[in-house]
Amino acid sequence: MIRAVLDVNVIVSGFSAPAGGPAEVVAAWSVGNFELVISEHIYRGAIRTWSTPYFRARVTPDQVQANLDRLRTQATFVVPVDTVQGVANDKEDDLVLAKAVAGGVTFLVTGDYGLQRVERYGDIAILSPRAFRDVLDAEALRRGEPK
Repeated sequence: MIRAVLDVNVIVSGFSAPAGGPAEVVAAWSVGNFELVISEHIYRGAIRTWSTPYFRARVTPDQVQANLDRLRTQATFVVPVDTVQGVANDKEDDLVLAKAVAGGVTFLVTGDYGLQRVERYGDIAILSPRAFRDVLDAEALRRGEPK
């Protein structure tokens, strides 16, 4: 099964938006098309983001709690043991890469264009939500499943 780390921006947008790349990726996870790997750092980042005025105006506290409960019970949590430094332009992005390494994933999905420009770190492909959705669709076709 495909294992992937979703950046905070993809998680929060995917749960909050009715359509679009992030929403499609979260929907694919919800039906078991890939294993979501996150860390406490990413989980806390989602809490912080959902607490901003922008999201408080768009997502109810009950919806936020339901999303957090799903993440806590259905995602695979990892603790990064390795540090990644100087790969991305932002230290936060290096932390996300460290989670991907710790989780043994093959994909890091992010809406961060700076991180997407890295393209690859070791065996980890860094993709936009739309590109990752294409990977999931291709995998489903390979297995003979409908999209």
